[in-house]
Amino acid sequence: MPLSLPTYRLCFLFVCVSTGVLSASAQTPPAQAPPVQAPPAQAAGTQGTPPPKVTTPDTKIPGQLSLPGPAQSEIGAQPLTITEAVAIALKKQPQVNIAKANVLSAQGRVQEAASGLFPQLTANAGYNNQASIVNSGPVLDPWTASIGVQQLLYDFGRTRDGVRQQMALEHSSRWTLTRTQQTVAMQVRSAFYDHVQNLANVKISEADVATRQRELDEANARMNNGLGAPADVLQAKTNLADGAVSLSTAYDAAFTSQVALAQLMGINPRTPIAPAAAQETPLADESNMEKLVTAAMTNRPDLKSARDQVSAATFAVSEARKGNLPRVDALGGVNGRGHNDPFDTQSGTYGVVVSWLFGDGGLTAGQVKEARGNEDAARQNLIAVTYQAIADVGQAFVDLQSALQRLDSAGVGVANALELVRIDEGRYLGGIGQFLDVTTAQASLFTAQHSLTQAQGDVQRARVRLRTAVGLL
Repeated sequence: MPLSLPTYRLCFLFVCVSTGVLSASAQTPPAQAPPVQAPPAQAAGTQGTPPPKVTTPDTKIPGQLSLPGPAQSEIGAQPLTITEAVAIALKKQPQVNIAKANVLSAQGRVQEAASGLFPQLTANAGYNNQASIVNSGPVLDPWTASIGVQQLLYDFGRTRDGVRQQMALEHSSRWTLTRTQQTVAMQVRSAFYDHVQNLANVKISEADVATRQRELDEANARMNNGLGAPADVLQAKTNLADGAVSLSTAYDAAFTSQVALAQLMGINPRTPIAPAAAQETPLADESNMEKLVTAAMTNRPDLKSARDQVSAATFAVSEARKGNLPRVDALGGVNGRGHNDPFDTQSGTYGVVVSWLFGDGGLTAGQVKEARGNEDAARQNLIAVTYQAIADVGQAFVDLQSALQRLDSAGVGVANALELVRIDEGRYLGGIGQFLDVTTAQASLFTAQHSLTQAQGDVQRARVRLRTAVGLL
């Protein structure tokens, strides 16, 4: 329906008034409410909330293991040097004494074999009085005596071959003694470095436990002042418990290595040992494999012993082959007879005797076969010992080179771990780092230090094995 003129004007006026009101509202800014200030935060444990508490159990730090020592020490003054340890072992170790006894037995066999080259003296004396049933008269000269001598003149060298065989075996036993002494020295030196390494690990574990305890104290202090979380305290207590376990393990390893060292030295295993610092002198050609093998072929006592065994077996074959050959001996003697004095009537005898066992039912042939078999076995043993020497040198050479590489890497690892601990501890104390970073860095340092002591011990033990492999220990 069309609007009338008065109605149209009224609507226009209303629109204008509304527009002006809106314009005025847009130009005048609304009043702002005053800002609300948050109440100041209260530190935990001060006037408001009490500090949180951690009620988990605490760690008991283990003590060092020990046994009551013997009434009298067998090693003299402490600390014990590695040279003194080896000297004691060579004097008291049963293996060395057994090898010495074998040398003594070999000397006796040489003397037995050589006795056939010297005169054989015999003496006899007796009393014989008998009565005959037919003629009951006593024996006129019941006393008799005789002295005889027999000397080998010639047996185609059979007796001398037996002497040469036993002399070669004696030389072999002497080289076996030398090898036994080197083996014992290697075992003692390796055990000595084991004990030194384990004692170093004890010090590392003790320092780690002290650090873990300090971290726990710091975490507790920060939690009580409202600057740290209970989780940091729990982590620190866990780390301290782990450190205590590692320390107990280190104590056990050090005690075990001490007992092992004493046993190898041939002394009472309960004897306490404080080892002095020790280090193996590098070989002049320890980086030249060919020279090391050449030195081993010249110096190894077991190789020399094997060569002497081949010589002994060769002489045994020669001796066996002469079993059917004649033997010539010179005989001489004095005989006596008498009624009261056995030398009332004396007589002398002398002569030359030829003995020839030309038929023995195959005994000599069997002895020759046996001797040849022993000779072949001795030669094969020499080959085996030679290859073993080369393998020992090669393995010790590789072990040493690998240990030297690990030593360099372990030293770098410790340096980096120390720097990481310093940085993370500084960040944590400055309030911009996490406690977990500190504990992780400390764990890395602990591992790096153990790797370093392991590498240091590996280098010393590898040098000991290399010296033994070359035959120069």
